[in-house]
Amino acid sequence: MTKPSFYYFFCNHWTQGGIGFAFPSGWYEGKKYERTFSSVYTIHKMLDAADDYPGLKVSMELDAYAYEQVEKEDPECITRLKEYIDSGKAAVDGGTYGQPFGQDYGWEPNIRQLTYGKKTIKEVLDYDIRAFLVEEQWFHPQMPQLLKKSGFEYASLQNQNSGQVRPLNESMILWSGVDGTDIPSIPANDLMVSCVRQYTGYKDYKDRLRDYDNPLLFQWVEIWPPGMDWGASADPFEKAIHHVKEWEGKSVTLQEYFDLEYPERNLEKIYISLDESNYKNNWYQGGGWGYDGDKVILWDQKAEQSLLAYETYSAFNRLKGSQVYPPVTYLQNLWKQLLILQNHDFSVARSYRAITKDGLTTEAGSYGVKKYQDLIEDCEKGIHAIYDTKEIESDITIANYNGVAGKQTIPFDIRVNGKEFSLVQKSEEIPFHIEKKENNRIQGLMVADIPALGEEQIQIKNQISRSRDTDSILSGEDWLEDENIRVSWKKGSWSIEILDKTTNQTVDFTAFTGPIGKQNEHDGASFHALSPAHEIFTFAFDGTTHCPDQLSISRIHARVHESNELKSTLKLHCDLLTLHTTDTPVAFAEAFVTVYHKTGKVDCKSYLYTGVYLSVQCEAVFSHSLANPKYYRNYPFGEEETHIDDIYTNSYLRINDGKYGFTLIHPGVQKVTLNRGPAGGDIKHLLARDRIFGEYEWTFSLYLGNHEPHESAQLSKQSRGSVLVKQTSTKPHGEFLDIGADQVLLSSFYKNDSGYTMRLINYSNDEVTQVKLRFQHLFSEVVLTDFNGNEMKTYESSHIGDETETILTYMGPWEIVTLFLKR
Repeated sequence: MTKPSFYYFFCNHWTQGGIGFAFPSGWYEGKKYERTFSSVYTIHKMLDAADDYPGLKVSMELDAYAYEQVEKEDPECITRLKEYIDSGKAAVDGGTYGQPFGQDYGWEPNIRQLTYGKKTIKEVLDYDIRAFLVEEQWFHPQMPQLLKKSGFEYASLQNQNSGQVRPLNESMILWSGVDGTDIPSIPANDLMVSCVRQYTGYKDYKDRLRDYDNPLLFQWVEIWPPGMDWGASADPFEKAIHHVKEWEGKSVTLQEYFDLEYPERNLEKIYISLDESNYKNNWYQGGGWGYDGDKVILWDQKAEQSLLAYETYSAFNRLKGSQVYPPVTYLQNLWKQLLILQNHDFSVARSYRAITKDGLTTEAGSYGVKKYQDLIEDCEKGIHAIYDTKEIESDITIANYNGVAGKQTIPFDIRVNGKEFSLVQKSEEIPFHIEKKENNRIQGLMVADIPALGEEQIQIKNQISRSRDTDSILSGEDWLEDENIRVSWKKGSWSIEILDKTTNQTVDFTAFTGPIGKQNEHDGASFHALSPAHEIFTFAFDGTTHCPDQLSISRIHARVHESNELKSTLKLHCDLLTLHTTDTPVAFAEAFVTVYHKTGKVDCKSYLYTGVYLSVQCEAVFSHSLANPKYYRNYPFGEEETHIDDIYTNSYLRINDGKYGFTLIHPGVQKVTLNRGPAGGDIKHLLARDRIFGEYEWTFSLYLGNHEPHESAQLSKQSRGSVLVKQTSTKPHGEFLDIGADQVLLSSFYKNDSGYTMRLINYSNDEVTQVKLRFQHLFSEVVLTDFNGNEMKTYESSHIGDETETILTYMGPWEIVTLFLKR
């Protein structure tokens, strides 16, 4: 059989979970659709193209959620799609559940987007998807491992938008991950054709094709609803399709191309660093980094942590024999809700229209934030159902789900009988501070030893608490300090100096910098930009562009906001917009730096409120005194040193100069600009750009010290997580898991259909041997599986009393291990 000179891949991108919410209803072939019109339309039109152009195989890269929803509203559409797949005229590629910018999100979503996507497509279409493809970028150095362990055999790095990952003019490579996993892949070569290139042929590509060995010419397609962008059928590509036939190209699916070509290739292994991903979440004018203060990503991080907590505490309760727990399918549906909200259109195209099930028309970003909040509320209700409330005469249970043990300052809300009380953990009195007292209800803070994975008891004793030592905590009008850290305002600026007294190193937190402009809420030709009633309008937080009285730095006030034995806070305040006619400011900004005296954590918060639309381009800046340090940024399940200055980071930056350093954890504002210098540098986090309205809060956590990769990851998990504190009659479970290697971290623990799943990662560059795991429960078997639950190896286990001990004989650098625990 003579091979064709080239192959041809004709693939349509659409999504039900993102832009599909903008076109939920419409008419097609005499039928009215309420929620899936655009997805039904795009599927049928692609299948029509297979009929209209004989020999053309059509592929679809839709979110798996789309097939799930279309099956509910139009099962005949799914039946037709399956018939075309079975006859070899059509295929589905991609494999994700919600089409995310995966590098923006957490560890478990990076896995479950893949496993839920493959499983859903198999259930709905009876099709085993083996080739990974995304139209928007989702590439980082752990992807080869994630894909292989999720059941993918191949991958394509050819995406249309959000940055081309390391251009390589090869027809196929072995994409090598940070852990050493390889996956056959099509790199970002120059044979990918954008969906906007229409009504023209491929004459410009004819010479290019000759430079490759049996290449794949890739045509992206987007079939929109009638009247919208880029055509309502495949007809705009008619001339191009005829060129393929004329030049004797072979139309294939993505999986088919790999099956035909990969076995005969001797491929080069290529590692692609995060610096080479060229990722940009800012190409759309109404979304992306900084749009509306990055609320979408901020709320996603909160929702993910709530869901991880809910599924972990549910697993605890089932192990204890309790009957109060949600069904496995209920938790899986909550995960699907999160994965849908991670769709790239919520992330980058936040001003897209979204129409809710109730018919309310809003912006995709606002819709996403509301759905995240609803998801958090559902998780919190479920957690409180697990831990019943019995306030009077009950001790406190603290619970943790994220695998990070250690001392933390945590809030409590309890009821006590006596006037005096103390809090005791493991026979030792622990420090606490009362913030509010009303009758027998006490709200405050305590410093407790948090279990890594499990529950502990804090006893409430009816006795006078020991005296609290506050002698080491000092403060003045605009400064405060304890034994280790001094915080002071740099007058006439938004900057607060944070001094590590043990090393004499400093980090300056500048809460705001950049310009401010007022946006008209009405027609700019008819309404003035500034009202005659304005007393103060601030045109910039700082700088030299405007008159000094138009800068906020001339009006900042500083004071110590609070100071007690557990924490102290310095606060800055400035009114940005005021009127002659009222004392109530229209817009104001505040900065807070809080030192937690018992743990050394420093929180740095920028707060902004505006009652009118303002236009901003503001950043928070962290300036340090380290000499020529290295900067490490993280991505899902890993980190790398960055050598470029225009970057993004998933949740933290780790900075060190070999002797000193710190870890900086952000709340979801991922866009960073680095200014490097021989005697220090600046870390600029983009807070907000373009139009803002309402309330915004960005809290960074700063941990001083020279940390290892796993230590920074632990601090990030601890900072973003929350500890459950509840007065309850539920007996504490104790510490569930002991891991005998510091660099091995927990990703998740949850109940599955027939047992329990635990996922671990060796978060380091080093091999780890003999990792001892001790579970505070009896399990009959501990089995190594892939991410889909397919069993691969059974570990030897022993029982010691009521505990199970297992030894993992080896974990490679950055290796992710999934264990199935059988009862």
